[in-house]
Parts: sequence; structure tokens; C-alpha cells
Amino acid sequence: MRVVFVNLHSSWMLLKNSAVLLFKNSAALKHKYILDSLLANPDIEVATILNDRAFSIYTHGGKVLQKFLNLFAPVEYRWILKKNGIDRKKITLLKSADEIRKNDIVIYYNLLTDNFRGAESIDAFKVVSFLHFHGRADDAQRIKDAGIQAIFNEVDLSKTCDLFKKYYPIDLPWTIIPFIPEDRFRPIIPFAQRKNKAFSVGTITYKIHQEFIDVYGDPCDQPIRKAVKDNPDFFKDTADCYSSDYNEDDDVKVVSKADNRIVAFYKKVYNRLHNGRQKKYFSFDMVQKFNEYKMHVVGEEILGIPGIGYVEGMACGSAYIGLDSPMYRDLGLIPGVHYIAYDGTKEGLRSTIEYWQRPENQAELEKIANAGYCFVKENFNKEKVVSNLLHSLLQVQQERGETN
Repeated sequence: MRVVFVNLHSSWMLLKNSAVLLFKNSAALKHKYILDSLLANPDIEVATILNDRAFSIYTHGGKVLQKFLNLFAPVEYRWILKKNGIDRKKITLLKSADEIRKNDIVIYYNLLTDNFRGAESIDAFKVVSFLHFHGRADDAQRIKDAGIQAIFNEVDLSKTCDLFKKYYPIDLPWTIIPFIPEDRFRPIIPFAQRKNKAFSVGTITYKIHQEFIDVYGDPCDQPIRKAVKDNPDFFKDTADCYSSDYNEDDDVKVVSKADNRIVAFYKKVYNRLHNGRQKKYFSFDMVQKFNEYKMHVVGEEILGIPGIGYVEGMACGSAYIGLDSPMYRDLGLIPGVHYIAYDGTKEGLRSTIEYWQRPENQAELEKIANAGYCFVKENFNKEKVVSNLLHSLLQVQQERGETN
């Protein structure tokens, strides 16, 4: 079996890319475990191909400039692998799309739009992940044009996301995989010694593109996180909020139409080199905080997507409070057994926490926290998840091969 990534070195979901190493962007390596598992499997060949936007440091400008910059893409590729501790010999560098075989699995990420360039000419089994889904309508057309044949993601957006249902007329097989907590997330404080409150955490972001506003009205993507953060008195005795607004401590210089080219260029360079967002948010030990509380809340995105923090907290033995939704049920998590469900309102959240704070409910609360911990440890581990992912994709590939 061969798995091919387009511009592997540019994907900040799989490894630390140039934006992380040079410009200090935060690393969200949520699928690093997939790459690690594939590289460790002797029966799988991992390959990559560099397209005409492979020099990821700068992908704008005219064709002539991009053609020149792309001459340096192999250098960037080798540097990124070295900085990530990956042996180049473990990855096959394909010279052209003609070297991709029909039975190869070619993986794309919806958010990495430059990697779709030339996808329509590749004759192989092409799949896409919607990790970090934002919901812009032109993404759907890009996926159709690329000839994508299957989707894998942490949630089936066709079930949970109203925006997806409206703007993405895509009917493709879904493979659902869970978020995977890093090994450092584990119980270190006995349950009985923890604070009998909820730890509320997660980044608060805003989406102002028209599709999002049309469907949801308000640009906030995590309304319950914002509600807890904005109402500390309301949650005074029930939840301690450590959520952070994405623009908090922002050191970004806004480029305006009034700026001349020199000023605009200076601001862009400054913004690249000064990533000042959320300094306070990244200053505390997340593992320690999850262990300090009996319960945790990581408010879901209104797009119908959970935050990775929910599994990290469960891996630390804290009882998770979330929605009763297919985003959890499709993974096998059952409300009242593995986690606590509430109605999604701030009033409902407070009353739910208050119920589980009562002395007579402590034994049951610990039982749910332990059941969630055991479920995550048994089912949300990289070996099992990657094995299931590959099995599912191969099954879809075979089925489509028989019908086409």
C-alpha cells in the first residue's frame, strides 16, 4: 500500500512547517499520529509530491515569481523533514504526477487549498480531511473539481453542521476518526482530591465570511465558551474559565487601504515575525488544570465540531460535559455513561454542573469520569485509529473500484 501526501512539508496538521519554525505560529499537530504510524508501518510506503505551490513560505504573486520560488521547494522540503526528525529515506519523493499509481491513496486537507492545484489530473484514490473546517462555499467546488472520492474527519459534518448541509452538496463516503490525546494527558490527581467544579477551556474564534453569517448570524464560532468567559459571576461557584479569545493580546498591525506599499509591506513582515496571540492561554499546564477539576467543559463549535480538549480532559480522568450529538455518539460515546450531556445553554450548563456538585451524586460522577477515561484509553489510541482509518478507506476504494 502507498499513501501519498501533496506538499507534505507544508501541512501544519502533520508536522511543524515553515510557518511554525520560522514565524512562530502555533503548532496544531492533530494528525501527526497518522504520519508517525504510517512511517512506522513496514507494509506501507509513504510518499509525497511537490506541486507548483510547494514553496510554502510565499505562495502569492505571479506565475513567473512562483515558478522561480518553487525551485527552492526541495530545499525547504528537506529542511522541514530534518527539523521534524524524519529520515528522508522513509519517504518517497515523487518527481511528477505521472508517478502516482491508480491504487495509491492520495490525502488532501480541505484547508490547504494550494495543495489541490493539479489534483484533477491525478488518477488515483483521492481523499480529503475537513480538519479545521471553516465553511466557505468555494471549498465544495474545489473538492468536486479535484475528483475527491472519500472523506475522513473527526465528525460527520453532514449530520452536525447546518452550514455544510446548505453549501456543500457533497455525497461521499465518510470515515469518522476521533481526536487523539497526547501521552502526557493522564490522571495524576485522585478524583476525590479535585475541585468540585468545572474547568472551562478553549479558544474563542470568529468567522466573518458570508456563508457563516448567513447561517448563524453571529460571527462567534464557540458561543458557550464565550458565554462562560463573559459571565464570570453567573458561573462563580460552578465553573472556572480559562478560555481565551483568539485576538487576546494581539500584536497584529492592521493593513489598511490608506497604507502605501512600503508601510503595508512593513506591517505584513511585522505580523509574520510577531505572533503575540494568546500568551496567557499558553502559559499554564493544561494537563495539570484538567487534573485539578472533577468536570470540564470545552464548548463545541456552532459548526457542529467538538474541540480536541474534550478527549484530553477525559484522558486526565475528568468528567466531560457536552452536547448529546452525533459528533460523540458516532464515536461510541454515550451520554450518562461516558460523559454528561446538557442542552447547550449557559443556564443549562450551570444547572447541570450544580446537579453533579451535590454530595449524593459524587459517586456517580466519578463513575462517569472513569468510564470516559477507560473508553478514550481503549478506543482513542493512534494504533487502533489509524488501522481503522486505513481499513475503511481501502474498503471504500475497493467498492468504488468495483462500481466505476
